[in-house]
Amino acid sequence: MQTKQTQQSRRFRNLFSPCREHVEPFAVEQLFSHARRSLRFLLMVTIILTVLLSEVEALPPLKLYIWSLLLMGLILYRLRTVRRYREQFPPGKLDCTQARRLYRNFYIAAMATALLAGIVVPLFAPYLQDVYLQFALYIYIIGIAAGAMAALFPSLKLATSYAVLITLPLIVHLIRLPDRYALLDGLVIILFVVTLTLIAQITRKYMNQVYDQRKRLQAKEEELRALFEQTPTPIFYFDTDLKIRKYNQAFKDFFNVPPDLQLEGFDVTKLRHQQAVEVMREVLETGKPVEYNGLYLSTFNPKEYWLQAKIAPLFNGNGELIGGIVSFQDKTLEIKSIEYLEQLASLDPLTNLGNRRSFLQSLHSLVEEQRSDSKLSLLYFLDLNQFKPINDTLGHTFGDEVLKEVAALLSSLIPEEAQVFRHGGDEFVILHPYCCRTEEEARETGARFAKEIDRALDQQLVLDQYHLSMHASIGIVIITPEMRDTDEIIRHADISMYQAKSQKLEYAFYNSSMDEHRRKSFFLRQGLSRPELLSQLELHYQPIYALECRSLVGAEALVRWRHPTLGLLPPAEFIPLAVESGEIRKIGRWVREEVCRTLRELSERGNEPAFLSTNIDAHELGYDDFIPTLEKTLQAYDIDPKRLVLEITENSLVDNFEMFRNTINRLKTLGIRWAIDDFGIGYSSLSYLERLNFSILKIDRSFIAGITENRNTAFLVTHIGEIASHLGYRIVAEGIETREQMEQLLRIYPEIMCQGFYFERPLSKEDFLKLLPPKEA
Repeated sequence: MQTKQTQQSRRFRNLFSPCREHVEPFAVEQLFSHARRSLRFLLMVTIILTVLLSEVEALPPLKLYIWSLLLMGLILYRLRTVRRYREQFPPGKLDCTQARRLYRNFYIAAMATALLAGIVVPLFAPYLQDVYLQFALYIYIIGIAAGAMAALFPSLKLATSYAVLITLPLIVHLIRLPDRYALLDGLVIILFVVTLTLIAQITRKYMNQVYDQRKRLQAKEEELRALFEQTPTPIFYFDTDLKIRKYNQAFKDFFNVPPDLQLEGFDVTKLRHQQAVEVMREVLETGKPVEYNGLYLSTFNPKEYWLQAKIAPLFNGNGELIGGIVSFQDKTLEIKSIEYLEQLASLDPLTNLGNRRSFLQSLHSLVEEQRSDSKLSLLYFLDLNQFKPINDTLGHTFGDEVLKEVAALLSSLIPEEAQVFRHGGDEFVILHPYCCRTEEEARETGARFAKEIDRALDQQLVLDQYHLSMHASIGIVIITPEMRDTDEIIRHADISMYQAKSQKLEYAFYNSSMDEHRRKSFFLRQGLSRPELLSQLELHYQPIYALECRSLVGAEALVRWRHPTLGLLPPAEFIPLAVESGEIRKIGRWVREEVCRTLRELSERGNEPAFLSTNIDAHELGYDDFIPTLEKTLQAYDIDPKRLVLEITENSLVDNFEMFRNTINRLKTLGIRWAIDDFGIGYSSLSYLERLNFSILKIDRSFIAGITENRNTAFLVTHIGEIASHLGYRIVAEGIETREQMEQLLRIYPEIMCQGFYFERPLSKEDFLKLLPPKEA
């Protein structure tokens, strides 16, 4: 029994103890929010009650005024506390510690108010005889209790305590009255307090739900606010009047917006870059998102940006358009990096000229634009002729400096509208667009500029005290409006450049015959590499006669290629290609074996000439197996080496003599004789005749052609013959085509040997054998 009473006593004490209740900051905010209105109401009704009670003569005035002043002073104190709270604590900024302290003070002040207001009944009810005044007093207490329950419901404990404390004196007073109706009134008031308590409890429960929902909304709002403010992507949104409503920190940082400059309400139509404004207008008009990629000129600083912006419409909960939201990324560095890489990709790092890629882009643009324009353009394709020796002799670093000087020289020579590119290696390309109206004008312009380039290269290249005399082979293509294939244009330029190089010309204009020659060379190269090539080769023999006695002393073996589609081809059409491709090795080996086979056959017939000669290229002497293979061939056919003469041209011999000197001397020790072919058209001096110590000297046909008409030519032939004869050479004159030439040579040098069309054209082996006298019995 005692334990039960103790528990009830503890619950009663807890009811009036503010320190034992956990109160949310939101509830404290609600208490202070409602207190202002309820306290004003309490002050007003207290003043009215004081005035009414002051009319009662039996009531002691001093007691009334003391009570009234204490209660109204407490009410004013609480109003001041509420005002200070609102000044110090903005909504939502109250923490739990502050809430507990404020709640405790509020609780004590509220209990004091309830106590002072409640004792009005025991203090003044005994003096009231007027029923209406008694009723006013009761209404005062009940009204305050009801108002308190409405204002204090955020704290159910406080509301209940307040209602009990203010109505308890009235209930006790009514119960003690002898009137049974007074007892009924007391019970009604108790029921009223209980009802108010239940209503406060229900209201509190609803308020807690609202509070929880508000907390969730606030948390979500804080999360969204933090996301908006802290996202690294610049974002802002605008209303339907195109005014900025909100922007995040990334936006301010990106545009370097000063801290004191507030952009909320800024009219975006005043932006410096109006194209962006038009995009935002489009979003408002169509209600659809739009993406903008491009240059943006900032209004807030002088910088230029390359932005990728996404502008989307913004709708409210009812689906009404209320503005737009913009997010963007800075692509400035990316675009500049791409531009820089494209520049690097289009720039030759050594010369700072455009490279091959840049040239192809410019050429493509040229042929694509202005299709109806009748003007002609010029394309120059340059190859430096003497660059490789410079590179090999003075080194690649010096060669690079030469290329830079050439690039600078060409850049200074070209017209303003022209462009120069480094195509690769020692090749340069100059593109001169729309420079001529007619083909005749284009040829004159191209030839004049090509000669200017050649003169400049010959005279102006001075580097590290070296005066470099250089020349270029220049191919020129006239680009007409009808030409659309850039690959064909480049191929034409390449063909014409090689034509100039092969013919040792300053320049060459492209024409279709070059293309045919190039195409033919391509197919010949293909044929040279095929295994059936040797079965298609033939040897023809051009007889060589001793002029004085008119006897056949030898023959020159000349290779022919019976091509399956092109017919019989002379050596001039395929031997240079064989040298380039390396196929000369197998061709030369086959020719020498066929010559040895013929010598063996002639030996067996017993009517053999003194010798058979065959041409070799200097490159063949560089092969390691050249001498061993030739020795084996001579042994296999049992041939006297003196009967085999190897002819080598003057130019190739002079260019490679020191390199192949040992090979030549070794073959001479075997007994093989050597002949200098085409003597007189090269750059050798007469001292080479002594150093070489060959057996035969063949005077080039260009001297023989003018021997009957030009005294100087006859003089040269006479003295060449005398010097060669003095050095032990036998002389062969090539290209005898007339009787007059033969007779002139006979007068000049009777011991001379001759070959040419006047005597015989190159003959097949069968026809050549018919020329030989029959074997003596």
